[in-house]
Amino acid sequence: MLTLSFILVGLFLVIVQTTLFMPSPLWLVAPDFYYILVGYLAYNFTFLHGMVVLLPISMVLDVYSGTVIGMYPALCYLGYFLLRLIVAKIPVPKSLYQLPCIALSYLVVSWFLILLLDLFQPQAISSWEWLPILFRVFLIYIFSFPLFRFFTFLDKKIRGKISSARFTRSKHGNQFRQD
Repeated sequence: MLTLSFILVGLFLVIVQTTLFMPSPLWLVAPDFYYILVGYLAYNFTFLHGMVVLLPISMVLDVYSGTVIGMYPALCYLGYFLLRLIVAKIPVPKSLYQLPCIALSYLVVSWFLILLLDLFQPQAISSWEWLPILFRVFLIYIFSFPLFRFFTFLDKKIRGKISSARFTRSKHGNQFRQD
């Protein structure tokens, strides 16, 4: 149920991103909401659940707004693996590094993806430009906080319904005193 809910939320974010915020795939002011979800999945889901949620979201995003086929799944999975690696190696509390790491990993993954596309398909995408990339990184950082709060709220609500009161029901009254 949790996985399906996050797939639906991710697909909704893709629809909002591609219809409202992205008139063209290379538009500067297009916040990448899906990448914030990638970060949330890397921090809070198990490896398999995160991979299952990312597959349909990245494929739909690739079909609707991909300039090069396979670019968005590669971006999602590279970011997911990079963030999972960071989570495993950093001993600092999560709240201190979550949002900056998402922005920094987006920068690294974008650079790596542009490098690969430049090697294999030089005519497909423009070269690295610092101002647009840094602006997108800033947009990801700004939108990360409200979306993380929403994802956490949704996660708690769904997990709360899964372990509902009928499974964890306690008896009323004093349990230790036998009358």
